Amino acid sequence: MATAIPITSRVEARSIGSGLTTTEYFLKGKRTHLFILMSGEAQVFSEEGTYDVKGPGLVWLPLGKSSVLTFQSGTRGWMASIPDMQLGSSLPPGTIGSNIAEIVGSPALVQDIDRDKAQEMGSLISLIEIELRGNSLAATTVVQYCLSLLLILYWRALAPEVHSTRPLPRNIVHRFVFLVDLHLRDHWTVQQYSAQMGVSKDRLGSAVKRATGHSPLDHIHNRIIEEARTLLTDSGMHIAEVAYKLGYRDAGYFNRFFSRRVGISPGRYRQDYIKGRAVKDHSFAAWP
Repeated sequence: MATAIPITSRVEARSIGSGLTTTEYFLKGKRTHLFILMSGEAQVFSEEGTYDVKGPGLVWLPLGKSSVLTFQSGTRGWMASIPDMQLGSSLPPGTIGSNIAEIVGSPALVQDIDRDKAQEMGSLISLIEIELRGNSLAATTVVQYCLSLLLILYWRALAPEVHSTRPLPRNIVHRFVFLVDLHLRDHWTVQQYSAQMGVSKDRLGSAVKRATGHSPLDHIHNRIIEEARTLLTDSGMHIAEVAYKLGYRDAGYFNRFFSRRVGISPGRYRQDYIKGRAVKDHSFAAWP
């Protein structure tokens, strides 16, 4: 049974403070990593070579690139670790999103970044860290928006060095995820997405399957369920309103779809969520 995992359980964000000793990060290439350095120095050891970066600066290491980062003592900054599907779903709409999709698959090192811009990106990562830790209402939405802003700021920082890249499979996946979020309520078929992207249905299917372990159709359905979960828990909409918001004109069809994917009806899912929060709130209230 396919279920959607909230973004807050996948993204990682934290501040960097290496203290008095050298700190190393071993990255196996299963996620995309962004490091923002405000001060100090770091070395990047990757397949492409060894690079030095001084604060203020940034390092972008995409999925599939195994690396080791060494931070010298006194280095301060932030890091964000983003799974591939969340990276794609966080791409902003329009031409900017398309431009960003072309650069996120390549490693980058930006020296002498404007200090205020570095601080702005770091503040977004800090906010993501707070939302992940608190897991409050609408945390998923806040994290998603922060990631979108973070990608735009990264694109701005890299914009002078942007060059055209060939359409690698990971770029196909990023573009697909972006389009799914854009047309989620239109209920496009996989064929419509592949036609819009200018790739064959088979090539799209193989690229998405390799990157996620799921078919394009499963990803579409998982995203609908993820949006449905958010609306059921973070809004006061009636079930029929949730269905309409997600592009379903027949609330009964939405109920059957949700029940088949999740195992319980939308109404029962909301009730269980409310009961869970009530139990949690009561347990905290019992503390002195």
